[in-house]
Amino acid sequence: MSICLCDISALEAIRSSGKLVGELMDHPRTSSLDGCRAPNAAELDDLLVGLGVRTRPVHVLTPWGASTLAQPGVRRHRRDAPLPRASLVRAKDDLLISSPELVVAQLAARRDYGIVDLALVATELCGTYLLDSSKDSWEGFTNIDRAVCSRSRIASMLDAPASMRGAPKLRRALTSILDGSHSPMESVLTLLLCLPRSLGGIGLSGLALNYRVAVAGSEYFIDLAIPKLKVGLEYNGLQYHAIEQSARDDRRQNDLIGVGWTIINVWIDDLKNPILFSKLLDSLFRAMGRRSRPGDDFLKRQVELRKKLVPGCRD
Repeated sequence: MSICLCDISALEAIRSSGKLVGELMDHPRTSSLDGCRAPNAAELDDLLVGLGVRTRPVHVLTPWGASTLAQPGVRRHRRDAPLPRASLVRAKDDLLISSPELVVAQLAARRDYGIVDLALVATELCGTYLLDSSKDSWEGFTNIDRAVCSRSRIASMLDAPASMRGAPKLRRALTSILDGSHSPMESVLTLLLCLPRSLGGIGLSGLALNYRVAVAGSEYFIDLAIPKLKVGLEYNGLQYHAIEQSARDDRRQNDLIGVGWTIINVWIDDLKNPILFSKLLDSLFRAMGRRSRPGDDFLKRQVELRKKLVPGCRD
């Protein structure tokens, strides 16, 4: 008999794995729910303490014919159609966890997850960091060696044998998801630029995260690039930069400019402050050779999107 964590509970278990998440993702996989059931009270406590699952109720996946007996603190999701191949990770002999790509598909079916929420989680799982579920702020995160998911693997959920309730939402979110984010701020900057204008984003396409550029025998990575136009955005974090590091950054930028790149530096205040954000977009559009004429309705949507994505954002 096994327990299969799904939905937000599986996401919290994946996040709590931290730097060991790669080892977890290397565990055997299956698509079978045979023998899966809801946990009893003692097992539920073990899940909450040992796996970092914080949210109640705990979400578990069971086959359609499993017992319908309700368990306090447990939300059962009964599945009557086959799951996508290898979409469950066997964490232990008696514990399965929905794979990251399946988690995204399951979150898409939730009413409290909009397209923006879904795209933000998916960009995290397709990057090299995991948020700390024990903190309410995005400033707590762990860098990991490799991404636990990819945009293409999430897209494969749309080809599952049986359609999923959140498929239309997932399909829309996929247009704004990029692989390779190294931090929450890179993800936020990506979504501000990639999400459609109907949601307050800029609706840009053709972007790439941590894009590799070779210059005179050296290798540089641009945080967020538009390769076709040779325009890049570099996020400058809050950490203090030593003189030596600043000098290296300046020389790096000089090298990129020397081979035709336009580099735009971005600070956290550029995203929080509406005036600075407007100036940032003006700089970006000039570098792209485009003009932007946003209407009042769009500006309202843009403010709401920034308030949703950027902590401390001002109107």
